[in-house]
Amino acid sequence: MAFVRDPVKAARLAASGATIRRGAFEDTASLRAGFAGADTVVLITAGSALAEQAAAAIDVARAAGVRKIVRISSLKADIEGPTDATRQDGRTEAKLRASGLTHVILRGHCFMQNLLASVGSLRSEGKLYFGTGSGKMGLIDTRDIADAAVAAATSDAWDGQTLELTGPAAIDYDAVAAALGRELGRDVTYVPVPPTAVGEAARRFGTDEWTAKVLTDYCTAYAKGWGDFTTQEVAKLTGHEPRSIAEFAREVLAPAVRAG
Repeated sequence: MAFVRDPVKAARLAASGATIRRGAFEDTASLRAGFAGADTVVLITAGSALAEQAAAAIDVARAAGVRKIVRISSLKADIEGPTDATRQDGRTEAKLRASGLTHVILRGHCFMQNLLASVGSLRSEGKLYFGTGSGKMGLIDTRDIADAAVAAATSDAWDGQTLELTGPAAIDYDAVAAALGRELGRDVTYVPVPPTAVGEAARRFGTDEWTAKVLTDYCTAYAKGWGDFTTQEVAKLTGHEPRSIAEFAREVLAPAVRAG
């Protein structure tokens, strides 16, 4: 079952056999209806109200008799973290732990899929602009986060644990550009820009102020080495190694660049 705001956007889920329940985190009645009969909930919230939305979901889930929540959280979530998303997820994790519900917390590293925002410059210029300097990150393919969530939701082996999910290697954006260049058969160059420039560019493209600020703060932290680590948690959860940047370039990013 999938609880969604817009069933039209969930058409592929419905086609795969999922039962679609429409609602919103701000609508308590829809949450109650959405969680009715559910044993396990995979909880994802994002945006400036992510902690408030998650808190509402946790409260309603407990009242509805949900047994377990698998929370998709953010990297190194902490109430004193470097971004508002990190801090809000830190508060959410604390609430979930105090709820009495069985739970698993999965903290995803920076998504490889974020690179799709750069398809335009990659296609027209062969350049990848970003604000993390030479900072290395354990970039992760969101497909691996999904696989990990399935594993955590369908087994009790991980109950009560908080797991940091990363890709197989900590890499900088020069390595990302090189991997894409090899796949495309042409040079791709990483052009570092100040973190503030990333936020400003996001605003020009219509991103809300909260997200633009969070993006700037993440870039600042990553440039200082905040994300320079990897774990083995994906392999432990799923039984397979996390996808590499070379695989992501071949399967996702290069096809997107070529599609224009």
